[in-house]
Amino acid sequence: MQKLLPIRAKAAAALHNPGFRLSRAAVAQQWDYQQFMKIAPKDAQGNKILANALTQADLDKVSQAVKNRCDARDGLKDGIINAWESCDFKAEHAGLSRAKTAALQAVMDGAKDSRGNPIYSGWYYDTGLNQPDWRAWKLGSSQTAQPDSRGVTLGAGSLTWYFMTPAVPNFDLHKFDFDRDTPKTYQTGAINDAVSTDLSSFKAHGGKLIVLTGVSDPVFSAKDQVEWFKQMNADTQNAQSFSRLFMVPGMNHCGGGQAFNDFDPLTLLENWHGKNQASERMIAQGKSFPNKQMPVCAWPKIAFYTGGDVDKAESFECREWR
Repeated sequence: MQKLLPIRAKAAAALHNPGFRLSRAAVAQQWDYQQFMKIAPKDAQGNKILANALTQADLDKVSQAVKNRCDARDGLKDGIINAWESCDFKAEHAGLSRAKTAALQAVMDGAKDSRGNPIYSGWYYDTGLNQPDWRAWKLGSSQTAQPDSRGVTLGAGSLTWYFMTPAVPNFDLHKFDFDRDTPKTYQTGAINDAVSTDLSSFKAHGGKLIVLTGVSDPVFSAKDQVEWFKQMNADTQNAQSFSRLFMVPGMNHCGGGQAFNDFDPLTLLENWHGKNQASERMIAQGKSFPNKQMPVCAWPKIAFYTGGDVDKAESFECREWR
């Protein structure tokens, strides 16, 4: 989802959970589908049930194992992994069966062709993997032979009707070939994939850019967002003068998750554009953590606990992880 919010007469923008490589993300959804269908158990009629490839208990186990390994790296063990970029969790650490471990690892490593070349970015291991929105996109809840994951109901429709050239409405998703069929998305990808990293014109017109995304976003990879932002900073001179990236630990797509997901980037954008007041942090709260506040820091800084009341935002400092 992309939101462009014009401020006064000059250019300004806020991108909320943006999808920079839409065609590749559509292919990646079918990669996830195929990996999970390999381990999906069958019902009494012999139909594979996608939703049961990983049970809720499996996902809870993964989320807890990620917390056990990486939660305390920001100075406080509180259920939020602010040092998400340093988390060295691997699928095998969750203690799932061999088949489930292999499927989860294949998904989290990202879509690849038969030679191991990446098609789309991988994903961060984070606490939000056991949340409803992650399941809704990756696995769904249908207990019939017809999956209802959004990756199938939305992703497959966009892939076969729009991204593939020519359109193949009756395409069998089980047979999507990541060597042969991925190139069929290149024409529309050239139109729709937002991959430009030279924003010098936007900058010259006074634009201010705030990008924010959930580290646990299940449809547009947070890793992809970070890589785009890094490249944009390399390709656009003095990019820090007009751009900020805010990564929200635990948050799924456009909200949800186990996260401090209630914040106000629009006011930050207005203050920056209209008053030249740039901010390195957003104060956030969330239903998963009642009566608590925490800053979400501009990348590459993260919120470190420095002491005091763990429920207060002022007890955290934005600094780079070392």
